Amino acid sequence: MKTIFKSATVAVALSLSLGTAVAHSDNMTCDADFAYNIEIQDKGLSFSSKDQEKVLITASSELFLDGQKQLLSPEQLELLEEYNQKVRDLLPLASGVAEEASSIAIEAVGSVAAALLQDSPERAEEFVARVETISAELKQHISSSHLRPEALVDYVESSDFEAEFESLIETAVTEFMENNVGEMIAAAMSGNEEKVKAFEKRMESFGKDLEDKMERRAEQLELQAEKLCDLVQNIDKTETQLVKAFNKFDSYQLITN
Repeated sequence: MKTIFKSATVAVALSLSLGTAVAHSDNMTCDADFAYNIEIQDKGLSFSSKDQEKVLITASSELFLDGQKQLLSPEQLELLEEYNQKVRDLLPLASGVAEEASSIAIEAVGSVAAALLQDSPERAEEFVARVETISAELKQHISSSHLRPEALVDYVESSDFEAEFESLIETAVTEFMENNVGEMIAAAMSGNEEKVKAFEKRMESFGKDLEDKMERRAEQLELQAEKLCDLVQNIDKTETQLVKAFNKFDSYQLITN
C-alpha cells in the first residue's frame, strides 16, 4: 500500500516546480525568474506587466519599448530576430512540460482511484475530476501562446497541491480498506491463506506496475525540463548580447537571475 501511495504522489512534486521555471537533475541546475508576462499574438510577441505592454516585437521585426518605436542597426536587428525566435520557442516547450506534468498527475490519481474504488466509480470520477480541474486552472496561466509567471507562481503557492493530492489518495486507500478489511479478516480467520496471499499479490503488483509507469514518465518529463532549461539559458545569453548591442533594452530584460 505504501508503494501505491508513493507512486500516486510522484506527479505532485513535478507539478510544483513549474511556477518558478526551475529544472533540476544530477548534472544541472537551472533557475530563472521572468520579469514579464509573455504573449504571442497576431501583432507580434509582447512582454507586459500589470496589464501594461512594455515590449513589442512585431511580425516584421520592429521593436517598440513602452509604445515607442526603436531604430536598430543591422547587427541589433539580427540579435533581436534571434531573441524573438527563441522566446517564441519557449512557450510551447514550457506548455509541453506543464501538460505532461498534469497528465502524469491525472493518470496517477486515476489509476489509484480506479483500482481502489472499483465499487464506488462515482467517487473515482470525483477524484479524477478534481485533478483535471487543477490542470485546467494551470492552463489559464501557461499555454503555447502565453506565459504569466506571476499569476502562475501565486496560483501554485496558494494551492497546497501536495497536501490535496495526498488527501485524495489517503481517502481512496481508507475507503478501500473499509470495504475490504472485513473480507480479508474473515479469510484470515478461516485459514484461507490462499485468498489473503492472492489479495496481497494483487496489491503489490498494482503498486509496482504504477510506480514503474510513473517513473518512466517522470524520466521523460525530466528530459523535457532539461531542454526547457537549456533554452532559458540560451535566451538569457542572447538577451545579454542584445543589451550589449542596444543598451536601451537593459531596462526591459525578460530574464532576471
